[in-house]
Amino acid sequence: MTWTDLPPERTGRRFERRIMWYLALGYPVLFALGYLSKSIAGSSAIWPSHALTFAAYMLLPVRRWILVALCAMAWDLLSQSLMYWVTIRSEASLPLSCSFALANVLTSMGPAALARVMRLFRGEERFQLVISPLWIVALFAGSLPGALLGSATGALAAGIALVPGHVGLWVFASVLTIVSLGPMVFGLILGFAEPTPTPARSWEGWAVSFLIFALFMCFAVVPWPAVDPFLQPMLFCVPLAWLALRFSRRTTNIGVVIVATGIVWFAGYGVGIYRELANVAGWPHVVIAIDVFLLIGCGGALLVNLMTLKQRALLDELAREHRALRSYARALGVAEETARRKTAADLHDGIGQVLAGQSMTLAAMRAHAGHSPLAMLLDEATEASREAQEGLRVMIQDLSPPGLDHASLDETLRWLADFFRTRFEFSVVWRLTGTADLPRERLRLIYRCIRELLMNALKHSQRRSAEVEVDVSAAGVEITVVDEGVGFDTRRPAPTSGKRFGLAQLRERVRAAGGTLEVDAVIGEGCRVTVGLPAAPNG
Repeated sequence: MTWTDLPPERTGRRFERRIMWYLALGYPVLFALGYLSKSIAGSSAIWPSHALTFAAYMLLPVRRWILVALCAMAWDLLSQSLMYWVTIRSEASLPLSCSFALANVLTSMGPAALARVMRLFRGEERFQLVISPLWIVALFAGSLPGALLGSATGALAAGIALVPGHVGLWVFASVLTIVSLGPMVFGLILGFAEPTPTPARSWEGWAVSFLIFALFMCFAVVPWPAVDPFLQPMLFCVPLAWLALRFSRRTTNIGVVIVATGIVWFAGYGVGIYRELANVAGWPHVVIAIDVFLLIGCGGALLVNLMTLKQRALLDELAREHRALRSYARALGVAEETARRKTAADLHDGIGQVLAGQSMTLAAMRAHAGHSPLAMLLDEATEASREAQEGLRVMIQDLSPPGLDHASLDETLRWLADFFRTRFEFSVVWRLTGTADLPRERLRLIYRCIRELLMNALKHSQRRSAEVEVDVSAAGVEITVVDEGVGFDTRRPAPTSGKRFGLAQLRERVRAAGGTLEVDAVIGEGCRVTVGLPAAPNG
């Protein structure tokens, strides 16, 4: 996929101007937030402005990257001067400031370039980042050039030798910034697309907010004698996990930003649990601990929330498809029943009337034929016409039994038993328990189920009898058909053709009506089929 495959509203000039406005207004604020989050010189745990420029590089076409880089460098230089003045620190020389600004540009441009080369985004409907382990390569390898330049510049400004640890701190800070703050920035620019409603209730929101506030207050006030800068912040994983599993994407992103920013500010200024650790010697250790927390706690919460929402959206889509299939199945059932009645009526009024008239004509001709050879032919023709009429009558009964649209369940069961006895010499013992007001559509389905199960017993049980029990209640209808025939192996999958094809069709029909079908069969001992149906058609 190329960038031009994105929808017009994601690639037009208006959208590009919108991103540039976000960059112009937000970059100085985020730069100041990152600069003020640490009380000493050196690498910070997060650098929020990297998330904004990374989003700009990902969303804008490559031809705009030069403009973004120049704007970021200009704002870096202006913001640095302002921050030096606010914090009363000695201002770095112009070459060092330019080097720091270029390092910031490379730190966010590199991951964006690798992510686009690796096609780690989608844009068919909305811009979406792809969940892939390749992000580890894109983020860490992409930010390395900027980290090298920034760490070397910092070492030069401090008059110390460059060590790998400084580069590692810069890389971790930039990667964790993109991971923890990036989703919030993308949401602000693109809008928070919630794939599905979330189950969280209002009291849960208050509870999570209170829990986060209580943890911050506890960390700020309660004395912690032996503090582990990694383990104590992991207590925030409780509200973060709650957010990830129960809340929307927007709410989770806001919670992650609040927790990440608060922890970084606590550590940078030695507040609460970090009061004994925020010194020059221990600062790298604290930064690494915070970065690990951001990766596990904040990054994990965002990933879990994304996967949870996707899974919930898939389940919702599956439920919608299932409801649609049920609706189609019911419509097919109604259409099939209508076609049966129409076909039966057409046969009765068309071919039935022709055969009846033919029989009358043959009878009249026979009356004048005497005992000639013609009379024998007329007798044979009359008998053939009678057999055709009988076959047609049976066919019409199969398609639409007379009175089915008006008969009660008791009358329907009695008619079925008489039908199988007279036509197939197959004995049906039936029993009906309970009463309920069943819709006509449900009665027709009950008739079709029992008839299909009795036909299966007639064809495959190798016995001449079966039992039918129907239990009707306000909750639903339970149909049980039992034969003591040869049975079959239920562990074998039903074939698409053959003796169990009708049972498979019936199962799908029952399932579409919101019911269940269970088969209990043993080879040599017979078969029991139980059908459960709701009392009324489900919507």
